[in-house]
Amino acid sequence: MKIKVVCLLVLFLSSFTFLEQKSWQAETKDKPLKILLISDLNAAYGSLTYSEDVPAVIGEIGRIKPDIILCGGDMVAGQKASLTEQNIKEMWLSFKTTVFNPITNAKVPFGFTLGNHDASPNFLKDRNIAAEFWKREKQATNLTFVDAENYPFYFSYIKNNVFFMSWDAAGAKIKPELFEWMKVQTNLEVAKKARMRILLGHLPLYAIVAAKNKPGEVNSSPDSALAFFKNHQIDMYISGHQHAYYPAEKNGVQLLNSGCIGDGPRPILGHSDLAKKAYTVIDIPVKKPMRFTQKSFIPLSNEEIKLNSLPDSVVGFNGVIRRKMTN
Repeated sequence: MKIKVVCLLVLFLSSFTFLEQKSWQAETKDKPLKILLISDLNAAYGSLTYSEDVPAVIGEIGRIKPDIILCGGDMVAGQKASLTEQNIKEMWLSFKTTVFNPITNAKVPFGFTLGNHDASPNFLKDRNIAAEFWKREKQATNLTFVDAENYPFYFSYIKNNVFFMSWDAAGAKIKPELFEWMKVQTNLEVAKKARMRILLGHLPLYAIVAAKNKPGEVNSSPDSALAFFKNHQIDMYISGHQHAYYPAEKNGVQLLNSGCIGDGPRPILGHSDLAKKAYTVIDIPVKKPMRFTQKSFIPLSNEEIKLNSLPDSVVGFNGVIRRKMTN
């Protein structure tokens, strides 16, 4: 009887490894890649509901037909000391019902980075519950992981031969071990052979809105981080947190500030009008992937946000970034 059980276990593990290898081989092949990018879904602290824009965007999955969905963080509304464990768990359950289950049912891989309202560095209760949730839902993300040892705080994955990394930028300071980890990741053969290398993190490098134009709301060493990205062939950094859509380029690196689809869009620095809520669709072709197209749309109306409606540049307290000039 024991021999039978062992044989069945070996057979199961062998078939599992075969499936993993098959998935890996499929995802390292050059294919067009359509990305649906969402970010900053949350409403007020502790909220168990989402604005109508959130389910509206999720409802567009069937029309858009993305190959992967990415989220720039703030999937729930934590980061408040008075919230109980039950409150926080109920928020994640609401996220699962409203956002994650429809994505899972559509069988679209879901890559994400944790935001300050999901897992702020100083809110251990939030971080622990976020970790519990995502470890439980790991398989349901449908990601082809390259490295998931420190999942869900930082991890890497591959899709249509585009290499993705998510790092822990829920706070302004990035721990030195994350840079060491990224050095290893970008030197992997799978990363070197990839058509593009994209990094997700919640806090951006440079401030673009007045409310976040101060230390603690952006990366604490933006120029050093940008130089690291450049030196390690990271082509694009996708961030959230600012609640304003602004695609920029600096020193050859694409800096995509995601708009929010939850509450609280903010004016871009130097402007009085609120930014539009936004979701973004990125199409990466097989050949010349850096000539990708990137378009952002307003939820509900699905009206495109024209690049020339955005300022040519934004001057924040910690640096200047310039708008990407073409889609």
